Parts: sequence; structure tokens; C-alpha cells
Amino acid sequence: MPMIMSLVSRLGILIAISLLISGCGRTESYRYKLTLAVSTPDGVRRASTVVRVTFRDVSFPARGTIHKLDGQALYLDLGPGKRPLIALLTNRLHRKYDDEIRWTGEAGPGTRLILQAYGQPFSREFMDDVPRVARLRGPRKISPNDLPDLVTFADIGDPNSVIEVDRNDLQASLGATIIWNEVAIESTGEPITRGLERDLPWIATYFQNNLRLDRSSLTGEQTVANRLSWWDFVQSSELKRNN
Repeated sequence: MPMIMSLVSRLGILIAISLLISGCGRTESYRYKLTLAVSTPDGVRRASTVVRVTFRDVSFPARGTIHKLDGQALYLDLGPGKRPLIALLTNRLHRKYDDEIRWTGEAGPGTRLILQAYGQPFSREFMDDVPRVARLRGPRKISPNDLPDLVTFADIGDPNSVIEVDRNDLQASLGATIIWNEVAIESTGEPITRGLERDLPWIATYFQNNLRLDRSSLTGEQTVANRLSWWDFVQSSELKRNN
């Protein structure tokens, strides 16, 4: 009997794997590089991040296209005594609709935003646009309104002190002398950016415990700290291996 149960268990695993494999179809990906630069009294401060976006067609358990990000938020150090400017991976605080061609809620800038930046038309099939985006090169200017959510921290060591940054009024949260110098995006083959944990050392603990920035589950308060979690800052297989 134990041998029969073992065989049944193995058969069940093989069937599950077969269904999973058979349910996966076309896979395409591209890497985007986001660059932000601001002017300060001490000169221009600039930072970039490279993130990979992967899309996969699936037919099981339902037909559709799933996405996966691999990378981290952009961390722009504005100098000693200054709050940093952080562009998240996501755009969840103020969701936008597809016809606005802005940053998507959870899948990066999206093909429509990048193709528009390069002056390229959209294809009828979304998955046909992904490899087209992957072949494009060279930075292109975009509007601050096209960016993902921007945040900073009153205390960089306290995630609960997160503050949303108004993309059209940096001065309100970063200081009266901080103004935009450049906002650019490009398709690239550069390595994925790593190491955000050095600037935000609490990331690993929040990942391990799957915490929101206020260390709670979703509540009715809907504060910025309650709506954001580690997921908005880092989505990376590297983080999982290191912890």
C-alpha cells in the first residue's frame, strides 16, 4: 500500500507539472532604464535603475497574459541632510487608465509608453510589441506625469515615515531648491540594477515577513505607509536567494 500511495503521489506531481507546462505559451521580455536628474544648489544629482519586465501567455487555469518584474526602485541621493527621491517600481497610489499611456499599476512603464517615447506605432497584438521594445535603443525624454509613484522618507530608517512626492511639486517634500533637470526612459540591454538594501536596510526584514510599510495588514486608513509594501521597492530573485 505505501508503494502504491507513493506512485500515486508521484503521478499527481507529474500531472501537475505537465498541466503547468502545457498552460504556458509565448514568453517575451524587455529591460527598461529609468533615469532621473534634479538640480540642487550643489549641482545636478542623477540616478538610474534597470528593470526587466517579462510577459508570458498562459492558458491554464485561465487564458491570459501574466507579467513579472525583476529589479528595484530608483534611489536618488540628494546629498547630506537631504531626503532622497525614490521612484517606485509601481504606480498604485494614483492609478491611471490605459488610454493615458502612463506608467502601469504593477508591470512597469508598459510597451505603449515606451513606444510612444520612441515615436513608434502600437501593434494590434500586445505581445508583438514586447520584442519590438526590446530592440529599441537610446534615451528618450518623458514627462514627470509619466513616472511611477514617487516617495521619500522623513527618516530613511523608518519605513512608516514614507511621504508621497508630488511629481509636479518636488519642492513641497524635498526642499525649495530642488527642481527637475531630466526625466528619461530607454530600452536597454544593461544589467539589472541591484543593491537597494544598502540604502534601505529594512527591505530584507519586510520581505521576509511580507510587511506593508506601517508593519500592518490592509486597514481602512489607507495611508501611504499602509498602501505600500516592500514589493513596490524590490521585486527580485536575488533578494530571495540572499534571505
